[in-house]
Amino acid sequence: MLTDLGTTPVAETLRALAAARASGDLQVQSGKAVKTLFFDHGRIVFAASNLKKDRLGEALVALGRITGEQFDQASALVAADRKRRFGEALVQAGILEKNELGRSVARQVNRIVLSVFPFSEGVATFDERPSAIPLEYMVSLSMHRVLYDGIKAMTSEPLVLAGLGDLDRRVELAPVAPFTFDPDDATDEERDVLEHARRKVTLRRLAWKPGGLAFERLRAAYALLASGLLAEADQADDAPHPGVQMETGTFLLSALQRQPDPNAKEALQREVADELDRSSRLDRETWLKVSRQAPRDELLKALEEKMERYHSLREAAAGDAQLKTDLEVILGRASAMLRLARQSPAEQPPAPAPAPSEPAAAAPAPGAEAAASVASATGGPGASAFSGSAQIEHLLLEAEARMIVSDYANASKVYARLVELAPHVIEYRVRLAVAMAKYPRTAKQAEREFLEAVRLEPDNADLHYKFAMYYKAMKQRARAQAELQTALRINRRHADARRELEAIAPGVIDAVMNLKKLFR
Repeated sequence: MLTDLGTTPVAETLRALAAARASGDLQVQSGKAVKTLFFDHGRIVFAASNLKKDRLGEALVALGRITGEQFDQASALVAADRKRRFGEALVQAGILEKNELGRSVARQVNRIVLSVFPFSEGVATFDERPSAIPLEYMVSLSMHRVLYDGIKAMTSEPLVLAGLGDLDRRVELAPVAPFTFDPDDATDEERDVLEHARRKVTLRRLAWKPGGLAFERLRAAYALLASGLLAEADQADDAPHPGVQMETGTFLLSALQRQPDPNAKEALQREVADELDRSSRLDRETWLKVSRQAPRDELLKALEEKMERYHSLREAAAGDAQLKTDLEVILGRASAMLRLARQSPAEQPPAPAPAPSEPAAAAPAPGAEAAASVASATGGPGASAFSGSAQIEHLLLEAEARMIVSDYANASKVYARLVELAPHVIEYRVRLAVAMAKYPRTAKQAEREFLEAVRLEPDNADLHYKFAMYYKAMKQRARAQAELQTALRINRRHADARRELEAIAPGVIDAVMNLKKLFR
């Protein structure tokens, strides 16, 4: 892709790449300036520049965040090891903490990206390829917010008109803001444009003032339209558009990755504590993962498998008196529930089985016993004697069986094998993330799997909701709130996300997400 910046604003190139969910490098050259924006599945995740003022170290010195002496200290570390990045050197030298480094890098990337919008000459070249930026260094920027801020910096009226296109198209106020937007921070022209757009109106009318079209109003209309605050009134809802993205102002990976991994004892303690809590309610759905409508045999089987798991945990906790006591309590609950289940009246006989000559329909998910027995016969978790679709089905059965008995460590291994066999099936990756999240030793690594799923399917509101619930469980409140807002921006009728967001941040839904209420 080659774009002439003299005839096409860079904003249109960014919109096209975001809508196409493209990955690769966009090099923008104007005069002596060469700036590179790195894309991953339609999102800008990093940026670089050949200008000295755009480098992280120089920018931090200019802002007064670090001194010249600290800059020289970090530069010496980089010179000693060319593979070390300047930001890593700042952290290693104790000049910046990792959290502050993430915020500084995100601000710098944002500054470089916004600096290309005023370019009115030069070229933009896109090289499509898998992202070259490691996940650890990716930042989280909202493309909608970038377009809003960037277009407001444009100075060329012909380029603004080129970006707007047909001025007789009708637009209207979008029902939901795709990024955090506060009307109090908007210009007078922007607020006036939004007020007029409460009803369907042409772009020409929005940009008009006595005497003709006004550049400030044209630019305001373009910024609001490109950023999704205005919507095309006559365009299909399924038209390509940039994905809604959580924006944290720091690295894409959260602070979870810097927390120490629990050792084996801590992992065992967490698992027992979770089981102690789940078993206290004697709820077969929460504790045993068995439906209330399931037959008694299925309940008995789940209880027996749970007890087998608890006995193995008790052996592992031989040296910890408190853990052994907790496990005895859980075993007592399971044993009591097992006795009650065995003593309950016999159930009504099932419907007659089909005649021997009629093959029984294949069940979508046979019992855990069959899956576990096959797994044990073929080797460790994820081992399979099948191939193709039969292997996928077999692995799914084994993984589900291991989840039922809370064997999350081995369930994760099976789901990892499924992801390896079918990397583009989002459901397998989500199941892997859920299994990893339930096992203390892999809980924080589950974030990477959720992020990968969101990268592959950014417009899935349910996926963002599950991601939010993960962050909530991991006590990352700000991230949970951001993901819930993203889910609602994609689907404002998502009841679960709405309920959770109202509980986490009362008043946010109406105050931030419903644009029309802001202009009543």
